[in-house]
Amino acid sequence: MNRKTSSLIFFSALFAILLAFDASAWMDQWAPEFKAATANVQKLSKACVSNYVCTALEDDEFRWKYSDGYAIDLNDDGTKDQVFIIPWMGNGLSAAGYDVHFIVSNGAKGRKKTVMQGYGVEKTDFVKVAGKTYFRHSDFFEQFEKSQHNHWVYQVFSFDKNGAMRCSNADFVKKFPAVTIFYNNPKFKQIELTKGDLKKIADGTKPVTR
Repeated sequence: MNRKTSSLIFFSALFAILLAFDASAWMDQWAPEFKAATANVQKLSKACVSNYVCTALEDDEFRWKYSDGYAIDLNDDGTKDQVFIIPWMGNGLSAAGYDVHFIVSNGAKGRKKTVMQGYGVEKTDFVKVAGKTYFRHSDFFEQFEKSQHNHWVYQVFSFDKNGAMRCSNADFVKKFPAVTIFYNNPKFKQIELTKGDLKKIADGTKPVTR
């Protein structure tokens, strides 16, 4: 990778991170119970992360170099699970996009792997509320039925004792899915969702079990 390409990736990633940060600021206003509620997260060594990512992605240099791995008890069964946050290639907004690999204990001395995509994923997106661990997920969507804008969409997910990922929006009454219009500058506006919009979100953020 030459210097020009490296600089382009760096500044594109920085721009996208700023956009993701703006959206996160709105999320903290919308769900203040997530503030200072970070779950017990242990960062894995870079060697461990690199070996996993190289195996999963056929030695893609950019992706393993900028990947992170964490040990977290995701389903609150006393066993540390593993999370690998792997960036996409690309520029602009997609530079803040990630494949998130969850490897979770299944209650039978085994592990279940689930993969989903998200934007601006960080360890602070793993939170513990009322004794339960959640993954705070953000995604980018284009137009909905009542809005011609692009949007940030927020949801919360958790894992059961069998290692299966579940959408846990209902645990927070009617706060989720939370949807705000996407702007380059902070200008947050919650929109009303139709049944068609809800289906679009559910279909677009469905995790994949492997």
